[in-house]
Amino acid sequence: MELILNILLIIFLSFFIYGKIKEIFKFKSLEFKNNVIAQSSFNIFIKTLGFTYLNPHVYSDTVFFLGNFSKSFNIENKIYFGIGASIASFLFFFSLGYLSKIFSNKLNNRSFWKYINIFIIIFMSGIVFYIIKDIIY
Repeated sequence: MELILNILLIIFLSFFIYGKIKEIFKFKSLEFKNNVIAQSSFNIFIKTLGFTYLNPHVYSDTVFFLGNFSKSFNIENKIYFGIGASIASFLFFFSLGYLSKIFSNKLNNRSFWKYINIFIIIFMSGIVFYIIKDIIY
């Protein structure tokens, strides 16, 4: 079963990497709309819950990636890994939110997106090689 999940993860990541490579060569300019619409706190709360829990990446990240990396840990190390992953996620998303203001002007630039996609391709390729190494050894 573990081998099947690893193969499925490799296939998923390979298609993801392929999509990023296609984006580099078929890039269309982005347009962001800056008009702000006032919304109620309840409406924002509901949209936040929907965006969080209806997003399939939430489940693929937590189940496939984190589950795959921690499968060989004993229970104590799994607890430490879970705490570390939670702290890293918290720091990542807060950093992403605050850095988005800094980088918002650069996001309309094609070369900036090219570098972002190259970083994503390299990072995800590293994960694929890690999984392949785990399968082979």
